[in-house]
Parts: sequence; C-alpha cells; structure tokens
Amino acid sequence: MGKPAKGRALLLAIMSIVMVAGGAFMTFGQGAVAQDAKILRVHQVTFPDIADPHRASFSNEIAILALNYEGLTRQDSELNTVPAAAESWDFNEDLTELTFHLRAGLTYSDGSPLTAERFRFAVERTCDPNTAGQYPSILFDIVGCAEFNGTDPADTAAYDAAKAALGVSAPDDQTLVVNLVAPAPYFPTVASLWVFYPAQQELIEQGGEDWWKDPALQLGNGPFQMTSFDDTLQVGFTANEYYWGGRALLDGIEYVYQGESSIAIEAWRAGDLDIVDVDAAQIPVVTSDPALSANVVQYAVASTYTLSMNLTQAPFDDIKVREAFSKAFDRETYCGIIRNGDCTPTLSWIPVGLPGSIETDLFGFDPEGAVAALAESSYGGAENLPPITLYFSSNDTANTARAEWVAGQFRDILGVEITLAPTEGTALVELRKEPSTFPQLLLVGGWIQDYPDPQNWLSVYFTCDATFAQRFGYCNEAFDELVNQADQLADPAERMPLYQQASEILVNDIPGPFLYNGSQVSLVADGVTGFTATPLDVEWPGQFTSLLTIDIERS
Repeated sequence: MGKPAKGRALLLAIMSIVMVAGGAFMTFGQGAVAQDAKILRVHQVTFPDIADPHRASFSNEIAILALNYEGLTRQDSELNTVPAAAESWDFNEDLTELTFHLRAGLTYSDGSPLTAERFRFAVERTCDPNTAGQYPSILFDIVGCAEFNGTDPADTAAYDAAKAALGVSAPDDQTLVVNLVAPAPYFPTVASLWVFYPAQQELIEQGGEDWWKDPALQLGNGPFQMTSFDDTLQVGFTANEYYWGGRALLDGIEYVYQGESSIAIEAWRAGDLDIVDVDAAQIPVVTSDPALSANVVQYAVASTYTLSMNLTQAPFDDIKVREAFSKAFDRETYCGIIRNGDCTPTLSWIPVGLPGSIETDLFGFDPEGAVAALAESSYGGAENLPPITLYFSSNDTANTARAEWVAGQFRDILGVEITLAPTEGTALVELRKEPSTFPQLLLVGGWIQDYPDPQNWLSVYFTCDATFAQRFGYCNEAFDELVNQADQLADPAERMPLYQQASEILVNDIPGPFLYNGSQVSLVADGVTGFTATPLDVEWPGQFTSLLTIDIERS
C-alpha cells in the first residue's frame, strides 16, 4: 500500500492544485479557472527534449505542439486531409505549384491577425540550417529547401542567396504559394505538420534558445493555448476562444508527466488523472481488475518498432551480424508474453494493410540460422565481436525486464554478452537525434505515421538525405531512385509497385531488425466522451482529431 500512496502524493504535487478564495478556484496555467472547469488531465510518460515546432520530431513533443498550433491542413478521424487554417488549396497542371488560400479573419489565441507570412516563415525557419531542426528533409520537395538547409551559415553570401531562392512566398495575407521540385500529390497533407506551425518570429527572437519553454512566447492558433510549462512535471493548456472552428468543449488540458505506469494507474484510481498511458507490463493488472478493465481503450497505432542499430559502428556495419540479431529475436514471444499482447510481430516496415506494404518471411526467428549468419559475418562468431551496449529508457522500471529478456536471447542463442545501458528518457531522445551520439544498439527505435501515404514511411525516413536515416547511417541509392520516382506519380496504380519494390530493398538491407507494430492501451475515466481513437493517436486517444468534441463530466 505504501507505493500507491506515495504515487498519489507525487501526482498531486505535480498537478499543483491549490484552493484559493474560500475554495472557489484552483490554479491552472497563468490564471485562475473555476473549480468545476472541464480540465482533462492526461498522463504522459516522458517529458519532451524540446517543444519548438520547427525543431521537434518525437511524438511526446508533437503531443504538446498539436494542441497549441495548427497547420494549413489537418487530418480528420478517417485520416482524410481536410481544411484547417487554409480553407482550400489547388495545384497547377503539373503538380509543381501548390497554392493555399487562408481563411478570412484568422487570428492567434490573443486575437491578433494570422497571415500567410507566418506560414512562409515557418517553412523558411524549418529549412534554415541555423535552426538545426529534426524534420527539414520532409520539406525537401520545396524548391531550394535542401540547398538552403545544406549551406554553411558562416558563408554569408551563399546562405543569403539560398534563403532568397527558397520556393515559398506569401503574395498577400491570405495566400501562400509553394513551388515544388517535382510533382508531390501528398504535399497538402505535409502542410498539416508542425513544420508549418506559425510560431511568431519576433517572439522566438525575444526568447532566445529556450523560447519554447515560455508559454507567453508560444502564442498559437490551435484549439488550445499553452498556459503553463513546468520542466519535467506538467504542461497546461486552456481553450482558445479565437479558434476558427469554435471553442472546444473542454476548458483546458493538462499533461502530467510520470514515468512509472503503476504510479499513474494509482493516480487514475484516486481520480487524479483522466487518461493514463498503460505500459505493457501493467496490462494484466488492468485487464484482470473489474474496476479497471471496463475503462480500457486499446487500438492499433500506425507504427513499426525496430531493434535500432547504428550502422556506422561495429559490429552492425556488417549485414550478417544484423541478420544474426534479427533471426535471434523471438517476436511472437516478445509481443505475446513479454509485452502482454500490446503489439503484433512484423518482418517488414510499412504495417500490413497500409498502402505500399509487403508481406515477407525473411529474417524471422530462426536460432540455427542466427548462429550460421554470425559465423558467416566478418567476425566469424560471437567471440570476436566488439563490446555491445543496449540502450533503453529507464523512465519505467518495466523496461529493464524487457531489455534483460532481449539480452538473454542474444546470450543464449548467439553467445553474445550485452551490456545494458538504462538511460533517462529525455536524455535518450537527445542522444537519438544526433549521428555522433546515436546509440550502438537501441530498444526500441521506429516510426509512427504522420500521414497515410508510403512516401511518409519510405521517402521521409529512409532516403539518403532524410534526417532520420542519417542518424543511424542508412543509405541505399537504389532505394532512393525507386521512391523518388514513385513520389512524383499521382496515380496510385503506378506508385504502389515502386514503393513495394523499395520496401523489399529495406527488408533485405536489415537497417535495424523490424520487430512489431504497436497499439495504444489507455485507461479512460468515466465521463470522458466525444473522442475517436485513430491510428495517429500514439500518446492518447483522440489527441489529434477530437480536440473540439472531447468532453468530460465529473460525478
């Protein structure tokens, strides 16, 4: 009983709820709100390394930004691309010029005007090498973005020329024109992403390197507005009264950060949290408890997770070593027993059923084949391998047991001794963002779909110039040629075979053994209604498409 009590006290301290004025109000964000206000309290596991829209890339960072901002488009509950800040858009005849027409009267959450120039600046800042963002390559379809991103800012003349040549313009307050290197039929959906979020240049410059930690500088245009940012503990939001689509039913949302799922579940029991992210280790606890099981929401997330390897480091620069590790990994046991059924084993990259996916049986669990592959490697066997360190997030103690099981598999099957490196989650994210610090071996890496097009799975992540592939050293020019050709085609019947060929190359290259497709398991309190869980919602059900309709009634 001691641990749950300690957990509840910790969560109460994190949320910093205090009564004032005779019990009539509680503090929330930068001002007081009525005690009976509809504040949805959402558990988050790992505090973000950064929450700058033009530098972010991880799902816990996007979870914050997508409340506070909105792009030119958005995705609905069926993952269709629909109008957002832009009421319409149109391509020219050859799909190389895309014009967005903004809604009349758009404003930020303080009522100040939001114009097309703000979106133009978002693109420019994302492409700017000074920004050092994690997602610029998703905009390399824009004329000049790749060249601008690749310039040396110290070469002032080249930098200024590349900046001026960037193919995005705002001819008037309600029009944004994007010039594309080649036809890109998927690009209206790219405009829904955080790289297009209209953070204000003058506020960024005012705040300096850590401007994003100050809610007053994170002036947004989304359904909610950030109002508090408490490092490692909490981020709070209130409903944006000026949002073009109308005011949300909720008065606010509060993210509460707690790495231990068991503690978060006890806080949920006590009524201190409304939505909790249930770690795989806690699934038997919640499904076997009548008081909890009725409130479990589980759904598939468009995601693939990998045993991530740094291909620039020995021994994973040797494909036969990667093959050995892939064949030594029992995915069925890992998903069914170690993760208590919250995932589905996979041997390919794009989840089966999504456009561009393939089915394969290559490099699956095969202990004898694993030993043979290691013997065929340049090392000749386990005894000649260099030291291998497996990194994993230490935020939840359940991760240690999973890492120990994985290390045990490699020891028992391959004779390889693995050193475990538990690393605090925020610090681990920071390591993963730079090629120079990317872990030698990581449980787990992977990808969560931004939008339902194989271009997002293949071109954005695995091409030689993609930020993500560069982190761990993957590059295959034959792969690039296929996806670049497919990206420029409008007809799905022509595009999909090329993407499938590219997917086959990935499988054969083993850039990091593909392990499983994920699902999200959450506890949702009674009284929380109006949400639709979509494959995009990796942090909590309804986080992207239900922000105006989700509601809560407390008993």
